[in-house]
Amino acid sequence: MLKLLSVAALVFSVVSCSKVGGSDYFPLEAGMQWQYSLNYVKPDGKNNTQLGIRTIGESAFKTEEGEVKGAVRRTSDGTDYFIQERDDGFYRVGKRVIVETKPQADKSARLILPKGRNLRVGYTWTLDTSPYVAHWMPPFIEANASIKPFDMVYEIASLDDTVETPAGVFQKCVRIDGMGKMVFYADASAGYQEILINHSEWYAPGVGLVKLEREEPLNTSIMKGGKVNMLLTGFIR
Repeated sequence: MLKLLSVAALVFSVVSCSKVGGSDYFPLEAGMQWQYSLNYVKPDGKNNTQLGIRTIGESAFKTEEGEVKGAVRRTSDGTDYFIQERDDGFYRVGKRVIVETKPQADKSARLILPKGRNLRVGYTWTLDTSPYVAHWMPPFIEANASIKPFDMVYEIASLDDTVETPAGVFQKCVRIDGMGKMVFYADASAGYQEILINHSEWYAPGVGLVKLEREEPLNTSIMKGGKVNMLLTGFIR
């Protein structure tokens, strides 16, 4: 899910969570809204911004393979994500950025959060991902316009975390830990470099994502990394 790191604002109210159930950790009802603070910590300075998300409702689009249906979540920068709830979890199946006229289906459904019998400590899955903050520095950026995606292994690490956010304290949270290895070519003398990326997400029952942390520890002359901290500041159901 998270390439949702962008800009905006939404109104909010404070809620607490108490019930536990597979479907409760990723609610998809139309009209729901979330607001997050995004704090970037980079070697060249800090940057704080806001991210708003709201559920638009069910929608569908056609592809060469057929029709793709899902609940649409729209970010405050105008990106739409199509989400399907299945027996074993919640999946992203399509996406439309603001400059596109129609959504694009994902090559394969991307698991966001397991449910049912898969929502258990130790359950793992692998997805490709891209850096959130790591970037090339001039003049290397001209020769390396982007950083290649890399695989990250996700694991259900806890079903009973307590998370404190500006929107309140949430109990019985699911914590997902991810670890990936980003490989990039530094130069002829240093060769290829490997950087371990650590990623964690917390989901509260009745609310959904309440916290995200990501570390991309990189501070060289050719590439910079940093940290991202995302916290729920408000929520409307």
